[in-house]
Amino acid sequence: MVSSLDAVLALHTIFAALWTGGTLVLAGAVLPAARNEWLSTQALSFISRRFRSLTIVSVLALLFTGGHLAGTLYTADRLQSTGRGHLVLAMVGLWLLLAIALAGGFRQLVGLPADRSAARAAKNARPWFLVGSLASLVLLIIAGLL
Repeated sequence: MVSSLDAVLALHTIFAALWTGGTLVLAGAVLPAARNEWLSTQALSFISRRFRSLTIVSVLALLFTGGHLAGTLYTADRLQSTGRGHLVLAMVGLWLLLAIALAGGFRQLVGLPADRSAARAAKNARPWFLVGSLASLVLLIIAGLL
């Protein structure tokens, strides 16, 4: 029988994987394709809008499931005084950094004017998504340590 804690952990893991994986795909495949002018402005905007929707859902899902997991598995004292607690707090900070970095990147990619090229938009969004990719990788490493 699956406990409610197991279900919350599974949901948390699924959204974390989708969000971090999507960030890496966008930064590693979509933006380089757009920078090489292999994607139209409309295609880049479409992909970005879809990933922005996934990001919004993931941020909310991870906020609620992560809050539930932290509240169930840790006390305030354990979060502040143990190595595992420090890793959880580091994940919260990286989660926030990832959300902010992607928001900055989406501002460059979604709702592009007709006269703006996909290559230019991808170039402007690249630093934001590189920060997001780095945060994603560190989040995955910390998750593996936990």
